[in-house]
Amino acid sequence: MNSAPRPADASLGDDRLARYEAVLDRYRDALRHRLGSAGTEAADTGGTPVAGTYGAWRAFVGDHHGAVFDRLADDADDSLPGDADAVAREAFVQSLSLDFLLSTHLAAAERAFSVAVEPADSDASVPLDARFDAPESFAAGFDAVHATVADDLPAETRETLAELAAAFVRTAPPAAVATLHRRTVSRLVRRVFGRYDTPTGLAELAVESVRDDDSGDDGARADDFRDRVVLDPGCGAGAFLAAAARAKLDAFVDDHPDAPGADALDAATASDAADRIARSVRGFDVNPVAVRASRLALVLAVRPLLRRDAVASFTPRVVLADAVTTTASDPPLDGVRADVLLGNPPWLTWDSLTPRVKDRWRDGPMADPDLDLFTRRGRDARLGYANDDLSLPFAWTCVHELLRDGGRAAFVLKRDLTTGPAGELLRRRRVGDRPLSMRRVHDFGSLSPFGREVAAGTALYRLDVGAAADASEGGSIPTTMWARDGETPAFDSLAAMRRTLAVEETALVPADPSAEASPWVRADAERRALGPADYRIRHGVKDDAKAVYALDRETIEAHDIEPDHVYPYLKSKHVVKYGLFGHDRHLVPQRLAGEDNADAVRRETPNTYAYLESNRERLEARGSSWFDDGPFYSLFGLGPYTWADYKVVWCRLGFKPHFAVVSTVEDPLLGEKPVVPGDHCMFVGTDDEREAHYLCGLLNSAPYQRCLRDISSGGKSSLSKSTVSRLAMPEWDAADEQNAIAEASMAAHRVVPDHVDCSKRAYNAKTIPELDAAQARVDRATERFLTARDDQ
Repeated sequence: MNSAPRPADASLGDDRLARYEAVLDRYRDALRHRLGSAGTEAADTGGTPVAGTYGAWRAFVGDHHGAVFDRLADDADDSLPGDADAVAREAFVQSLSLDFLLSTHLAAAERAFSVAVEPADSDASVPLDARFDAPESFAAGFDAVHATVADDLPAETRETLAELAAAFVRTAPPAAVATLHRRTVSRLVRRVFGRYDTPTGLAELAVESVRDDDSGDDGARADDFRDRVVLDPGCGAGAFLAAAARAKLDAFVDDHPDAPGADALDAATASDAADRIARSVRGFDVNPVAVRASRLALVLAVRPLLRRDAVASFTPRVVLADAVTTTASDPPLDGVRADVLLGNPPWLTWDSLTPRVKDRWRDGPMADPDLDLFTRRGRDARLGYANDDLSLPFAWTCVHELLRDGGRAAFVLKRDLTTGPAGELLRRRRVGDRPLSMRRVHDFGSLSPFGREVAAGTALYRLDVGAAADASEGGSIPTTMWARDGETPAFDSLAAMRRTLAVEETALVPADPSAEASPWVRADAERRALGPADYRIRHGVKDDAKAVYALDRETIEAHDIEPDHVYPYLKSKHVVKYGLFGHDRHLVPQRLAGEDNADAVRRETPNTYAYLESNRERLEARGSSWFDDGPFYSLFGLGPYTWADYKVVWCRLGFKPHFAVVSTVEDPLLGEKPVVPGDHCMFVGTDDEREAHYLCGLLNSAPYQRCLRDISSGGKSSLSKSTVSRLAMPEWDAADEQNAIAEASMAAHRVVPDHVDCSKRAYNAKTIPELDAAQARVDRATERFLTARDDQ
């Protein structure tokens, strides 16, 4: 393969970015003026090109994304206003600003290379009303807006943009299109649409993984990758399409050793290469601006060919389409299923979707009984599965509808899909009635390929579907672990990744080979620490009204609230390994969830009831159905377990595997009272002190902590019930090995209280020899316990 370095991003240095920003400011101001003068009523009636296009765009967004502008208004920061209508207008301005740059740059490419890049009938050949019930082609509508707004721009601004565009199309790499996207569209707008531009290095790794022949499928060898139909069903800024096009272009160059590069190919070969790449690299996106972005990225990817007079036209097969409704019969496949799927599906949790979007999926792909995309219903769905990600149903729908039997795919998805309930679909090893084989996982651990855009862990999943997909069924999955290697990680190319990152080859295996969708763990994990948990893990108290239930001294004294229903309350910040770092106070007016004790509260603690009554409107406005039963002040997550004498508690959010035993605390206002774990806490309750310390010691021990690192998601709920319950927690029977663990844990708990009279930061920075010695005792006792177990 040709391994010549890609051109540097010389066109987007600080000076050029500043000039782009000046142009964008002019365009945005002119568009805002036009849009503002049109007015909402004119927008609805399509009285001007700007108003009509804005109305069509907003309706389209509502149809395909739901009430996202309401959510944006709720989450607005300094980059957006706080009103839904104003947010919609600003999102339109940002989107059209980017499209203005893209259309200008595509026109500049046509002039620079004397090539027809986007024929006038390219969008008309795929009528929007046939698939989207939209009134017009967005490309034509956007162009009409650009023409109108351009008349308002000073000649100097237009000249600056022409100069920038000419330099861009001659020098910029495809990744520069994503740079324009990030510089033009705010982070919140990108996030609400699930748009996270894939770094070039990840896209190139995905292409390499599907191109190289490591599967034994003689029908899809690397040497004919150039003719394989590659599809990205959510192409965004075109990273995967550009990487596939460059790989195909490299294959043409490799066939002509006399040509030092693509721009030295003879005219006939250059024309043939451009035509075959245009026909075999295809994509679609539900965002009309993304369609134009991907087309520009493809043009930049094949630029060496377009410099030749032999190439008269290059028409990227990238169209506006929606994964919910698109089939292989529709453009851009037009009846031919793809050989390869590549992509970075939208990272949106199911719970974050609007009801309209949920209904589109439920009535579309999820209604297909063969796919079985979202099987959990009712109480299961309410108990945490609402955080399932849309990315997997999206990817599986595309595999099912668009990928040929025996085809390959590579998707950038969340790392936690290897373990949590949200990843069961991926781990089933089937898509509809076709087998699926996971060929390799590239695990990026704590690295952040997307920078600060995405906090969740990232992985690249390479899979086969259908005829070639049962070779590794039920076995181990080759896995490449990527990690820091001293340098600052770089993801701007695959070569940069390999230069700045270390790799370790290992494998993932099912934690329970007999279970169809068992979590996957590293084969070299501490397997004896994995197994059935004989204890029920509970969720802390949930109230959805912290402003009412969280009590400080001033509130308690102002309302003369009786102490009967006020308890020491734990948040994540209070839990440290083997102890507590303070507590809050919380009103807990029930002993059991749904308990109808209003008469007793009113009679026995009248001031408490009066305080609750004064907040009745706020409490009745809580949206969760958890609070529908019982009095208006009902809580959720309460039961006899909440009042157990001892609780092993931890924070479920983030990855802070600190476990502690709690019982009662002495509070200056309340006296000695039992501790109540809060909403962000999980716990196991028991009335036996030594049993609690045995469990706490297990969970804090080195073998269990290493297992947690292997099986946790690295995402928001890394220590959820579903994660911790995969650890072996054999029932307490007071065996010698269990007592040894309990005693070591109790010793550790005696150390911590002497060291918390400082700030949390200072505590975390401390080295405490006594605690280290107690931890070593816990580790040794746990290792002896695991070795002695006879149930493995």
